[in-house]
Amino acid sequence: MRAALFLARTNQGRTRPNPSVGAIVAGAVSGEIISSAVTAPGGRPHAEALALEKAGPRARGAVLFTTLEPCSHHGNTPPCADAIVTAGISAVFYGSLDPDPRVSGRGFARLQTNGVAVYPSPLANEADWHNLGHALRMTERRPFIQLKLAVDGANKVPIGAAGRPTWVTSADTRAQAHLLRAHADAILVGRGTIIADDPELTCRLPGMESRSPIRIVLSASGSFPSERRLFKDAFPPVWIFTSESRMASPHELPKGVRYRPAPLDKTGGLDLCAVLATLAGDGISRLLVEGGPHIARAFLDARLADEIIVMKGAGGASPADAMPPFVDEGLERLEDSPDFILQSQRASGDDVVYSYRSSKYWRG
Repeated sequence: MRAALFLARTNQGRTRPNPSVGAIVAGAVSGEIISSAVTAPGGRPHAEALALEKAGPRARGAVLFTTLEPCSHHGNTPPCADAIVTAGISAVFYGSLDPDPRVSGRGFARLQTNGVAVYPSPLANEADWHNLGHALRMTERRPFIQLKLAVDGANKVPIGAAGRPTWVTSADTRAQAHLLRAHADAILVGRGTIIADDPELTCRLPGMESRSPIRIVLSASGSFPSERRLFKDAFPPVWIFTSESRMASPHELPKGVRYRPAPLDKTGGLDLCAVLATLAGDGISRLLVEGGPHIARAFLDARLADEIIVMKGAGGASPADAMPPFVDEGLERLEDSPDFILQSQRASGDDVVYSYRSSKYWRG
């Protein structure tokens, strides 16, 4: 099951609108791995079908390990549960139940009705965390939200000159931030980040450029300087969420940039829940939020952060224009909160990377 989860993680961010699933066919007695597969880019074929196809006749009597309950409904492809029965698999070990109402429990019922034994995995917590984006999209109409922050050695966020980002971490640590982008369906920032930093919001790891996520900008006004690097080309797509009142006369932007309407909340900002519901409807299960302190604070106040990655640089005193990571609150907002658990803390050269996970979903 650990190997199946590893496989599933490799394609995170590539299988929208389907979850990334890992599947392994192994000998029931020998434990030999006969075949393995992960959900293909674009969501099809499914991992179980691919693993069974690779195993061929050796699947008969073997055991299947899968990170998610096999599907039982007819979509663009036949149900994986039927393929498992036809292949002669003797038992299935699973990571998570599928909350999709078309599947939930039906996949296992179909297997058991046809004589296939079904067993839960002891790694259910890890599997549920991996599948959380899929589960939240099905049950709460929003994606899994990973919030990334970069702070200096004094736990502050320096504010750079317009169009010039201020780096507080090493190149190696920033490469890890790009890996987060590769495993997200979409990346989100606010208008202020576009104006201040002029980011591209792409994955620039060698060989992984094609894994850049959809780029999303929140802007109640909808207006931007057209020369921003974000608008150089239409890949990956750029979606600008703006107020419904601005949709009648959207600001001129390059071809390929798409405006999306969103209502305003009581503070005059865009309604985050409405934006997230739209993204979930578009099949986005994993959202990386990379905005500045104001965006980070908005998501935290709305209780809309499932994991917070803090990348802390080794620098000393902050410049005068530096801000706390949550506008007027520091990292104690996370450290003192029962809503988050410090899941990991690891060195990245002279930097330190912290991962805080929602106590609602991560059981440690």
